[in-house]
Amino acid sequence: MADKKKKIYTAKDTTTPRRPMILKSDRETAKDPAKEKQEKEKQPTIILKTREQSTPKEERPLSPKTIKTSTSEGDGPHPCKIAQNENKEKKATEQKPSPPLKYMTEPVKLLDENLELNHSALEFLHDSSTNYLVVGIIGTQGVGKSMILNLIGANAHDQSVCTQILNSHEMPQEKTFDSNEMGPLENQMESLDFREVPDVKGTEKTDNIFKFKMQDIEQIERGVHCTKGIDMYITKDRVILLDCQALWSPSLIEESNTAVTARSANVVTVDCLQIASYLMAICHVLIAVQDWFTDYNFLRYIQAAEMLKPSLSASNTAQSNQEGSESTGGGESHPHLLLLHNRCQLEDYTPESLRIMQDLYRKAFLKSNLQLNSGIYMYSDTNKNNLNVDSVCKGYSVQTCGTPINLFLLPEIYADFDNPEIYRGHPPFEQLANRLRWMILGVNRHQITNVPNLSEKGWFHYCSKAWETIRKCTFFMEYERFLP
Repeated sequence: MADKKKKIYTAKDTTTPRRPMILKSDRETAKDPAKEKQEKEKQPTIILKTREQSTPKEERPLSPKTIKTSTSEGDGPHPCKIAQNENKEKKATEQKPSPPLKYMTEPVKLLDENLELNHSALEFLHDSSTNYLVVGIIGTQGVGKSMILNLIGANAHDQSVCTQILNSHEMPQEKTFDSNEMGPLENQMESLDFREVPDVKGTEKTDNIFKFKMQDIEQIERGVHCTKGIDMYITKDRVILLDCQALWSPSLIEESNTAVTARSANVVTVDCLQIASYLMAICHVLIAVQDWFTDYNFLRYIQAAEMLKPSLSASNTAQSNQEGSESTGGGESHPHLLLLHNRCQLEDYTPESLRIMQDLYRKAFLKSNLQLNSGIYMYSDTNKNNLNVDSVCKGYSVQTCGTPINLFLLPEIYADFDNPEIYRGHPPFEQLANRLRWMILGVNRHQITNVPNLSEKGWFHYCSKAWETIRKCTFFMEYERFLP
């Protein structure tokens, strides 16, 4: 065995070993470290081409990312373009001057005879004005609703106001002559003096003081109402006055297009309830007028209108262009209720009568949400504001008449109102009218809707939504079923 092993090992040793051949590749060529350092430090050159300003944006080349997003989104507008358009619109509105205020010369219809909203009244309202006051009025036929709004809309009152109120009920006299009697006509022609020029300016000023039409003697004798629907007039002080049609007027049934049936009176009653609820929803101040003390049915009517008024929180989204137009879910706003007695007599101005009136109204509206303590008082509450501003009604005080509420008394105007020898028992009519006006204009202008800083046009859009909600409300239909 040893001989064999020796032979094997000797054979391997005798053979010459083959050396492997290694080919040299180009990748393993040695590089100069200095050159490598220079190549790393050397930055690439970028060639930039400026855009031509003359080419429009639509023809400029787009990046692949924007091309992909535009093809995936379809033909819809790009958000960058929307932002650019909004900025352009903002700049255009800032540069564009606001249109001039358009003043009214006569009232327009807010609700017409068919109780439909009149959209033509929108042209007298402005989108930039937010400091405005809305005053509405309700009452039965012939209590003087239009006259009171005329007093509020006038800037100043003097003795000519009483003469105009007295002359407003008179009809213009039309003289007729018989063809056989030429004597009176000849005498009248001789008495004419064409050299005297009538004072046209003075007559125009006196005629333009009262904007709302009041009842004349013919309408009073026929028992016909004067106002139909709701008339709106805006003063130069941006006070929006709303004159309402008469409540429970039989002439409304006669002028209705439908045939007179047993349900006609109930339909008119429900329509008037809807108008009263509507004024409660859109006004800062609501004036309830009576011409005697007191109609308990009228008080029940106000309570029913407040009870049936639907929640208008859904209507508070006045318009999408108003900032913060979404409803915040706050509570309903309620107007200032002013109980006004017109054509008061001497015995109504005694402190005992005023105390009885205030106690009755305080108990009647104990559970009501209408604001009765808004400062529209006949006399000031010295315990509350510690001020005495009663330069008109000096004989009233908290000790003699009790705590005041929103109650005001206007006297009846007689033909001898300017006779100083007659004891009236109250201040002059002009002083009371001035006090009524500045107290209403100085009332707290609360927020009608949940929209902050609502403009006049936004208020009008809210009025249209509120009227649609009230007309479609089922509460009034259910109330009509229980009427006799």
